[in-house]
Amino acid sequence: MIVGIDGRAANEPKRAGIGNYCRELLRAMQTLGGARFRVYLDQAARTDFPVDETNTEIRVLPPARFWTQRILAEELRRNPPDVFLAPGLQLPIACRCPRVATVLDLAYFDFGGYFTWRARTRARLYTRATAWAATHWLAISQATAADMTAQLGIPASRITVTPLGVSAEFHPDAGGAKCRFIREKYRLGAPYMLYLGRIQPRKNLVRLMDAFAALRSRRSDLPHELIIAGDEGWMASGIYEAARRSPARDAIRFLGFVPEEDLPALIAGADTLALLSLWEGFGLPVLEAMACGTPVIASNVSSLPEVAGDAAILVDPIDVSAICDGLERLLADSILRAALSAKGIERSRSFSWENTARLTLAALEQAAG
Repeated sequence: MIVGIDGRAANEPKRAGIGNYCRELLRAMQTLGGARFRVYLDQAARTDFPVDETNTEIRVLPPARFWTQRILAEELRRNPPDVFLAPGLQLPIACRCPRVATVLDLAYFDFGGYFTWRARTRARLYTRATAWAATHWLAISQATAADMTAQLGIPASRITVTPLGVSAEFHPDAGGAKCRFIREKYRLGAPYMLYLGRIQPRKNLVRLMDAFAALRSRRSDLPHELIIAGDEGWMASGIYEAARRSPARDAIRFLGFVPEEDLPALIAGADTLALLSLWEGFGLPVLEAMACGTPVIASNVSSLPEVAGDAAILVDPIDVSAICDGLERLLADSILRAALSAKGIERSRSFSWENTARLTLAALEQAAG
């Protein structure tokens, strides 16, 4: 079976979200055997692009506007693979090979106001077009699969749930000497709680900062900083303004994009990771933190309870008081932190990119017929 893959997301210099998913999935599928891969790019592969030359061919196609529908679709018509995988929703329409699309989340339907008009409209158009063209679908969580059925009317029989995995770099011993280096590099003198992800409204950072300020007012004995690590997304100006106005502004720091080689130690060095999003398709930082033994506080909505299980404190992301109480429990109770750390490490072992790859290949084989 020859599997064609749009690999552009894995070839970005600043990978996050879909880029990490595409890279790790491709890397894991290449190790399993049973298929050959044809990866399509619009520029030369970066030196760290995951490619096994024994079973993978890279085809660099000329860059262009509407690359997916013009350049890639023409290539698939002329030299069709047995099945094509889009790691997102940009699926070539005018070609006949079986096509499988991945849905990471459908937040732009339920939380449209948290996206720019252009981004929201474009995502909805891509989704509707893909719904017409896709042979089969992948969803990265049960919550996303349920949303696909509710929002798009896609029957469960056409959806395969492929939970994400955690890379080997994230493990309980990821700290140590590297943590000291990270503290020096990012000037992390005080204990810290960590948010990891893009800076955008649906990540609920304003309420997280409000809860952090309330906690500092309530517990002056807790010397923690709130470290916000991630590249700027969209509609971020209000988040930065809220940080400037916060009573805790001197203890809130934005690191910007953090290279992937620094992430394990940055996570391992935190007293807690906080992901209080209004919506997530999966919530990979929660899994990475658990694998490092870092206690987690997360939202009790969408996919996050599915990922965290009983290994995290789950709270209502709309309720600032509940967030504040959860943070206080975590940061003030070393016994609770130790218990959640052990539970998180154990739970993270049930997720692997190898399993994601196996489920994905089985779905691709089914779609190929």
